[in-house]
Amino acid sequence: MKKAVVCAVMFCAMGLMAQKGPQVSTEQVFRSGGTIRMHLEAGGYTIRPTDSANIVVTCFADSEEKVHRVQTKIKAGASSAEIYVRNTPHNDFKVVIDVPRESNLWVRLSAGQLDVGAVEGDKDLEIRAGQLNVNIVHPEQYGHRDASVLTGEIDAQAFSISKGGLFRSFQQEGAGRYRLHASVMAGQIDLNGKTEKSDQPPGS
Repeated sequence: MKKAVVCAVMFCAMGLMAQKGPQVSTEQVFRSGGTIRMHLEAGGYTIRPTDSANIVVTCFADSEEKVHRVQTKIKAGASSAEIYVRNTPHNDFKVVIDVPRESNLWVRLSAGQLDVGAVEGDKDLEIRAGQLNVNIVHPEQYGHRDASVLTGEIDAQAFSISKGGLFRSFQQEGAGRYRLHASVMAGQIDLNGKTEKSDQPPGS
């Protein structure tokens, strides 16, 4: 399990380097207030809120060959959308996903780093190995919230929680209307109001 954590951290560091260079974008109209489900293969991902009525997925890599090999698909319905990012490179790969500011998020990432900006809505986020950072600007907006790691660390200052080691978790109930679920099998969860960079364009 420790080997998985080390590999994921190395992948995160390499992925965050690829913020400039060849890029490919996929765009789809989608209304605010819907649910967006993301099925993501390994890489460094940033989800940003925008005031646009579109979903935009932009992939960055260190070569044209790598970035064009990635398979990206957006399937949007009336109230829900599915995003697929597949066949990702093994290093130097990053994705920025722009979504309507009011969106419910469901994300499954195989390995890497996931930075979630101040998107307003429910969040159901899971990573097998890597790091999950969520920008919690208004903790009072959340009702049920839970987080868990099989091995690693939970730093949830937004909810006055900090735990490290094996089988760490917490669960709280609040008065807010949004639900938060965060899970990483091996790695780290950071639930703080310190990830404003998630709302910035790559390379800024």
